[in-house]
Amino acid sequence: MRILSSGVYAACCCAVGVLWSCSDSSSNDISGSDINISSSVDYSGSSEAGDSPDKNYSAENGGTNSSSSITSVSESSSGTSPGMSTDSHKSSSSRHVHRSSSSSSEQGKSSGLQVNSSSSEESFVYTSPANFADTVNGVVFNMVYVTGGSYTRGCDNCAEQDKIYESPSHKVTVDEYFIANTEVTIAQWNAVMGGKKSAWESDKAPKIGVSWFDANNFACKLSQQTGRQYRLLTDAEWEFAARGGKDGIADKFKFSGSNNVDDVAWYSENSGGKSHDVATKKPNKLGLYDMSGNSWEWVYDWLVGYTSDDKVNPVQLTGSGNKTRRGGSYGEPAEFARVSRRAIRSRDGAADMGFRLGMSTKLPPGMVSPCEAANPSAAVCQGDKNRDCRLITASDEAWISDDYTVIINEDGIAAVSGFPNVSGQWYTLNNRSFNVVTKNGTKTYAYYVFSEDELTMISDEGIPYRLYRRTASEAKSKVSIPTVSNPKTLAQLIAAVEPERIVSDEQLAHPDTSVRDPRIAAASGYTWFFDGRCCGGNHKYRFHLDKNGDAEFVVMDYDDTHHENILAKGRWFTVGNIGLHIIFNGKYYNYLYTAGERTMSYSEYMPAGPIFCHISFQSYERGDFRIFNKTLFDDKIKRPRGFNGEEPVYKAGDYQWGS
Repeated sequence: MRILSSGVYAACCCAVGVLWSCSDSSSNDISGSDINISSSVDYSGSSEAGDSPDKNYSAENGGTNSSSSITSVSESSSGTSPGMSTDSHKSSSSRHVHRSSSSSSEQGKSSGLQVNSSSSEESFVYTSPANFADTVNGVVFNMVYVTGGSYTRGCDNCAEQDKIYESPSHKVTVDEYFIANTEVTIAQWNAVMGGKKSAWESDKAPKIGVSWFDANNFACKLSQQTGRQYRLLTDAEWEFAARGGKDGIADKFKFSGSNNVDDVAWYSENSGGKSHDVATKKPNKLGLYDMSGNSWEWVYDWLVGYTSDDKVNPVQLTGSGNKTRRGGSYGEPAEFARVSRRAIRSRDGAADMGFRLGMSTKLPPGMVSPCEAANPSAAVCQGDKNRDCRLITASDEAWISDDYTVIINEDGIAAVSGFPNVSGQWYTLNNRSFNVVTKNGTKTYAYYVFSEDELTMISDEGIPYRLYRRTASEAKSKVSIPTVSNPKTLAQLIAAVEPERIVSDEQLAHPDTSVRDPRIAAASGYTWFFDGRCCGGNHKYRFHLDKNGDAEFVVMDYDDTHHENILAKGRWFTVGNIGLHIIFNGKYYNYLYTAGERTMSYSEYMPAGPIFCHISFQSYERGDFRIFNKTLFDDKIKRPRGFNGEEPVYKAGDYQWGS
């Protein structure tokens, strides 16, 4: 019935072990061959010690300052690096094992480093036992070894609006792994992906505007070229490293490497509104640069609130919203650069989204390979066009989220948990509308099949579902399939569907752009408005659909009314009372939608009354959903057209109905 395919990726990896020995004396009794001596990075005091930071600090100038310097000695080793396989996989790409902090600034970034406390007599010396580097097409990738350990993740004393994703704080233990000493740069991206930088770009600036899929695809290709298991970091690994690893957690710095944000981060107050070359601020105790500020960094996990129990190598594999981004950026305030700060982000990314590489010999529990994550396999099946067989669950399966469970049987009976539960016979229209015929009428859900194991669905009452195909025993919310007396045939069910909902293949291929669902056209003096505070978001959205056919979809920041983007604009039309499309200069912005009534108020952000809900696809933030309220179209809602003028920020793809 279903034919499923998924990529399987495996890579073996190895490296020559490197022992780093650091001392505050220039005299070192070290025996062995191939010894190289060079100065290390000297990282002087925090703001708490009252030191004056060197504002021109850069790895490019050797990273020294006048307070002191340190000699770093590296010795070759016949053993393999910690966490690396002894089975060597040779690739055709050039490979370089980092043996010392040489005069090369790229190599010097993963050397040992000294952090001075307020007393010059007492200093911490970080010893890196197994840093390494790979070289691809002449570009170096420096990786820092992180000893495993335990720490307290999260923040209990952060601002109230941040606690939703940062508290309760809890103990986390992670195994050893490797982490890149900087964000992936434009030079590194082009070396692996084959691109060329623009004239106005710096090779050393972070690669931004990257989707979560792009980041995984980069890790996939780099793994194939080097024979190592490169990947995204987990949320737990990222915060452990940002805090300075095993030896840095006791510092309890607010930002990565300091309590003074200007020491370590490019952010909205000092960046001039643009990203900067990596490693031009001070590193943290592990020798990692820009863990605070410069560009946001993807991690693997979905963004879900913490629980208080202890965790070992945690990975959040499912969620009801978006992936997690970390570290803040050049365009965000200092608070976003805190080591515990987490923020939501659609996998399609944003202008200031970058990423940092991780590496280990095996994937963390439940994580799929970056090659598979970059290209999720869609289910392929054969069945009736009015029963989308991609939705059908096997006898031991269910579509599951934290709050909801959906069972869709091949025999035409389905059950959806909720308030109340919904069950009955089911059918689909055009692989977009999932309908359950109950005793009290038909319940309609717009749905988007993201992959064979992930589904987005939203009801006509505005209840969103991010569902994952799992074994039925994993479901927290239980639902059972009913016995339907005197069931109708599928043909009888379809015959009862309202004519405006029935769309032919020809109409799908060549839609009538003059058709507009009157349920979602804005009433005089009103617009559709969504306040993201209801769901932990940082934006407000307005979706205005004039009766005359003009449309505008705008996102607004809370903190600055000038920061506003037009996500879509143009002329709008609907297809089958389920597909909403906006066309602008021959480009399409595509959404699935439902319209209904919220019978009761859930909060000030989700009041009772008419609602319009959509799921994005083939344009801005695929698979994401938003729930709009009918709102007065006053000056507080009707904003300027955005700082990009008449041009939309995101360019849509060609019109395409199928997922």
